[in-house]
Amino acid sequence: MSKPIRILLSLAITVGLASPALADATAEVTAQLQSFEKAANACDIPGMLAVYEENAIVIWPGQGEEATGKPAIEKLIGTLCKGPEKHVLKMESLEVKPLGENYVVNVGHWADSAIGTDGKTTVFKIRTTEVMHKSGGQWRYVVDHASIGLPPAPPAKSSP
Repeated sequence: MSKPIRILLSLAITVGLASPALADATAEVTAQLQSFEKAANACDIPGMLAVYEENAIVIWPGQGEEATGKPAIEKLIGTLCKGPEKHVLKMESLEVKPLGENYVVNVGHWADSAIGTDGKTTVFKIRTTEVMHKSGGQWRYVVDHASIGLPPAPPAKSSP
C-alpha cells in the first residue's frame, strides 16, 4: 500500500473512531449544561458550583465579574442570585469540539432574561466559550467565559 493511501486510511479510521466519542461528549456536555441552566434559574448555588472544577476561572460579562476557584465563584454566583433582578437563563445552542482526552471546548449561545423590579424584562444574548474537563464521570468548567455583544451601530444617515 502506498504511503498516501496509508495516511488517508489512518485518517479515516481516526475520524471514524472520534465521531462516536464526540457525539457522546456533546450529549454529556448538553446534559451537564442543562443541569447548570436549571440550577441557575433556581438560584441553586451548590447546583451551579457542581459544574466547576476546583480551580476554575470565570469571566462573565459584567465589569469585575471574574473569579478563580470555587470559593470566589460561589461569591460571584451569590451576588448574581441576591441582586435585585431575577434572571432566567435559556441555552440556545452549543458546539462541542474535542481538545484532547477528557477535554473539550464548547461555544454556546444563551438568552438571559432579566426581570427588573419594575416587572419589565430585558433579554441579553450571551455568547460563551468554555473549556470543560471530564473527571469523575462529569464534565466541568475549567474556563467559563461569557460575553454580551455590542448592539449594531445605527444606520448611517443619508445626505439630502
